[in-house]
Amino acid sequence: MPDIVLVPRGETIPLSSTASGFAHGFGLFETMRYVDGRIYFWEDHWARLAKSAKHFALALPKEDAVLDALRGFVAKTKLTDGALKLSLLKDTEGSCLYVYSRPPIPSPASNALIFNAANPIYPRSLLAGHKTHNYMEVMHLLSHARAQAYYDCLRLDTNGHLAETATSNLFFLKDGRFHTPALDTGILPGVTRAVLLRDRDLQIVEGHFTPETLHEAEAVFVTNATSGLKIIERIDGFSSGQSTQYSVTSEALSALRSALLSAQDSCALSLI
Repeated sequence: MPDIVLVPRGETIPLSSTASGFAHGFGLFETMRYVDGRIYFWEDHWARLAKSAKHFALALPKEDAVLDALRGFVAKTKLTDGALKLSLLKDTEGSCLYVYSRPPIPSPASNALIFNAANPIYPRSLLAGHKTHNYMEVMHLLSHARAQAYYDCLRLDTNGHLAETATSNLFFLKDGRFHTPALDTGILPGVTRAVLLRDRDLQIVEGHFTPETLHEAEAVFVTNATSGLKIIERIDGFSSGQSTQYSVTSEALSALRSALLSAQDSCALSLI
């Protein structure tokens, strides 16, 4: 079974320079919200990691062993809240799973997105749909957007369809229904996205949408596992040069937020 290594904040670990996890970024990771001794949506995080590990032929420790390691990490570090992280890296022989954490990252004040049409997502990429350590592209795009005072950038796929932001899944409200881009646009199958799609009362529509669809949207929001739900007030950079403003309050958005909080409470797993 692969080794599990705990890495408390402030400590360092040796990595072999010849290991593919170090030399090539050959690895997978999960970032889980941790509050008051509980992590949220563990089963979804684990299922995604296990599916990707199988896809890339990376040996993964047993789930029980990983949960024991997470409990040991929390007890050792006296962690109260933040993000718990798992990184499965390819080693010189086999693989190794690292358990570590990071403090909460303050959310930027901006609630605006900027279109990035110059760097589309290729849906047939071998890495599409997997949360890999090949994260240089998205972090560069995110940094560029935030340097311009945007929350994030909004990306298309190579077919010109709406995809996702650098770090979040996209949703919009149109004609009283919530919509989100389909997985075959090459987006990451986000955990919060999956949770919302499971709620049959929300009746979220998955599909392929052009950027112009957002001109007609009543509301836009993005989601990820650590930030939850972020309401978007404005999108800039449409091909026409236009910007579009959106409502930040509606009964539909309130209902969706309530559904997410309810699912979060029901799926919380205690580590203490």
